[in-house]
Amino acid sequence: MKKFLAVCAIGLALATGSVFADHPSGLGLGVVFGGGVGEYNAALSLKVPSVPIYWAIRLGIWDNSFGLGVTGDYYIIDNNLPVSGIDLGWYFGVGGYASLWGFDDKLGVIAGVRAPVGLSWQFLGHGEVFLEVAPQLGFQLLPKFRFPYASFFNGALGFRFWF
Repeated sequence: MKKFLAVCAIGLALATGSVFADHPSGLGLGVVFGGGVGEYNAALSLKVPSVPIYWAIRLGIWDNSFGLGVTGDYYIIDNNLPVSGIDLGWYFGVGGYASLWGFDDKLGVIAGVRAPVGLSWQFLGHGEVFLEVAPQLGFQLLPKFRFPYASFFNGALGFRFWF
């Protein structure tokens, strides 16, 4: 039953607009603010032409620790919403993440999968503001193996400029 509902939801989403209709096809650069509990302060957002992955490179610096991470998301659905007067869209994707962190004298590595869902507003032809939540499930490699690890919702507010 769950598979049937998932197929119906994807079919409905594809029928309401063309896939990959919302985001421009050029180079996208921007900044992202947010993260999960105890996560990163800011990120650089990057979308390279001809590569269907939306990247974010994250950096977090706190009093006695640091974190460096990367996410890569593939948008399965990227549709415009039927809102007159503004270019508002929504997206759903799948992706992954990896993070390196240091705390006092410990070094850690985590990795996992994520599923971003967001709203995107295009303005003036080249600007974009987006708001997203991404459930994540991961595992820790260092200092010891743990699964599940970092299982929570990640959130972000960002801005991109398209060239």
